This record gives sequence, structure tokens and C-alpha cells, in this order.
Amino acid sequence: MSFTSFIPQDKASEELQEQIVQIMRLDADLHAKIPRPLRMPMTNLLRVVNSYYSNKIEGNSTIPADILRAEAQDAPQEIKTSKDFQEIKRHIEAQRRLTDDPINPVEVCSRDSISRLHREFYVGVPEEMLDIQLNEQGDIVRMIPGEFRQHGVRVGHHIPPTVEQMLAHLGQFERVYRLDWIHGLSRFLAAAAAHHRLMWIHPFMDGNGRTGRLFTDQYLKAAGFGGYGLWSMSRGFARNTAVYYDRLNAADHPRKGDQDGRGILSDSGLLRWTQYFTETALDQVQYFSAQLDPERLSERINIYFELRSRGALSDSKGNALPELRIEAREVYKTLLYMGDQPRAELQARLGAGERTTRGLLSQMAKEGLITLDGRKPVSLNLSRHSIEFLFPYLW
Repeated sequence: MSFTSFIPQDKASEELQEQIVQIMRLDADLHAKIPRPLRMPMTNLLRVVNSYYSNKIEGNSTIPADILRAEAQDAPQEIKTSKDFQEIKRHIEAQRRLTDDPINPVEVCSRDSISRLHREFYVGVPEEMLDIQLNEQGDIVRMIPGEFRQHGVRVGHHIPPTVEQMLAHLGQFERVYRLDWIHGLSRFLAAAAAHHRLMWIHPFMDGNGRTGRLFTDQYLKAAGFGGYGLWSMSRGFARNTAVYYDRLNAADHPRKGDQDGRGILSDSGLLRWTQYFTETALDQVQYFSAQLDPERLSERINIYFELRSRGALSDSKGNALPELRIEAREVYKTLLYMGDQPRAELQARLGAGERTTRGLLSQMAKEGLITLDGRKPVSLNLSRHSIEFLFPYLW
């Protein structure tokens, strides 16, 4: 027996539909208004955000400051080599590969694509981490990244479909969530349902949660949410992990009579999950829209560089940041609103000498505020210290 694909638009309440329309509008606005030079640094930052929160849901204890330090290559070796950090690093690299070699939007829900998402996360993992405990008796099986499970499993109170049922459900999943036949608000309703259905099917021996969230990232992009990648569902899910799992569990329940749909799972549970998914998306797109609002961002940039020029700003651990000339603000805003610039052009805008400009750019590059690469034009970056100030409450 099959499951309900998603809540039909005519069964969605007026409030739910209005929320989805608001998400679509805010996403389009975010996609349109972000300064082009900031898009790549923000995309890189959101990979870190996604990875941190998706792994946090799974119990990973790495803190954001250590992730950003390691990304900047100045973290202690014991952090870089820890299991928790390696999980996050693999997750970031998987997202980068998926950007460089994207999945065809029509094929995003195919078995091959889902297999690839799982395989991407496990690239480079030590072999001992692929040994999965099969049962309470301690039997061990070796998981092959990207290969669908060949054993029955139990996950807490949830008993996923048998192997035979799983393969049938994956076939249904591939058919019903194809985006070439889903349009309008139904694309978002399908994204919500698909996230739950993939987690419920539980196609792999391990890594289903992170794979499911990677899938949702890809599906929302494929569904036409052009601003996605500048906001994050994983951040929203991780804000209250207990609620996330509670809503997933509600949609796991079997159908409760003829008034609860015609599939094997509860339509009322799916509606409850869809409402939660929608509220989470709206909260996240509102947060990132506010942070990236040009006027508010410009104001925070002004304050950041004013404080830095007076040596009056500390990092998250209370350590004073070095004084930075106020001219750094002009450099930063020029790169933000005008894009990459030759060093000579920046020197001319500052009206400063070559030595002064060189020293300022070197300090900004050392801190990660800009990127200097040989003779290439200077480009914008987001340093771990500026992130803490320019994007408050991100973590």
C-alpha cells in the first residue's frame, strides 16, 4: 500500500497557503536583493551553518567558533582531527561538490540521486566508522556508502519498512515527487512531505538524517527557491530538536480510519508535519532576509569598522581584536557593492600611499575580511570575527 504524496493545495488551510506564498515572496526578494559580491561568501557561510546544525541534530558537539577557526586554517590540530569535526568537514565538502556538480532538478528524487547524497557525505570516512551495529546482540554489518540497506532495522520507536517494502516505496518516492509535474504552492507542500517520507523509508543503515536534510536542500533549490542557500532549514530544525522529532514521529503514525486519508500513513500527522515545516521555513527566511537587508547590513558594517578602528571589539572568547584603520570600511563597502577591485583602484579610492594601502589590505586578508590572490583583483570575504557581529544570533 502507498503513502499520501503530500497535502493537496485544496486541503491546505488558507493560513498555510498564505504562509507558503510569503515564503516564496521573501525567498525571491532575498535572491534579488543580495549584493552579487556577497553571494559567494554567504553561500560558503551557509554551508558551514547547514553542516553545523544538521550535525548538531545528530549529537555532534563541535562549536561554531572551532569550525570557523578550522576553515581559516588556524585551529589546533586536536580539533581538526577529531571525529566530530571530520563529520562537519565532510558535510561541508559534500555540499561544495553538489554545487560544483549539481543534480539535475528533475532527477533530484531518483534513487540514483539519493544514493549519491549518501555517498557524498561518506567520502573519505575511516573504514571503522562504516561498521554498523545491526541489533541488540551486537552483530555488525559493513555499510557501503550509497548502497541501500539490506537488513531490517529499528530506530527508537520507529520500525522502518522491510527491505522489500523500502525498495517499492523508493520507487513511489521517485515517481510522486518528480518536479516536472508539480507546480505552484504544491512544490513547497511536496518538499515538506518528501523530507518526512525519505526519513520514514530510512533507506540506509546509517546517515539517514543528514542525507534527508541534504536532500531537502537540493529539492528546494530544484523546486525554484532561488534564494535557498542563503537561508537554512537545518538551522530551523535544530533550534528545537525535540519538536523536530516530535513532528516527524506524528507523520510516522499509521492511518487512523477512513477519515485520515487513504494511504498507509496518517494524513493528519502529515498535515501537522507540513505546518511545522512551513513555520520553520518562514522563520528562517525571515531571519536571513532581516540580516541581509541592505540598510541594516550597511549599518552593522559601519558600527563594526568604527569599533575596530578604536580597538573596542572583542571576539566571542573575550579576546580584544587588533585595531584596524577606519579606511578598512571603505575597502569593505567598495568590494561589497562594486565587486572585485584591483589594488591600484582601491588605493586611489582611499587616497592613501602604496605602503599604507598594502599594510591595510594585508591585515584585512590575514583576518579573512578580504581575499588577496597574487595579481588577481581583491575580493570580499567573511571573517569568523565579522560573522559574529554582522550576523547576530546566527548560531
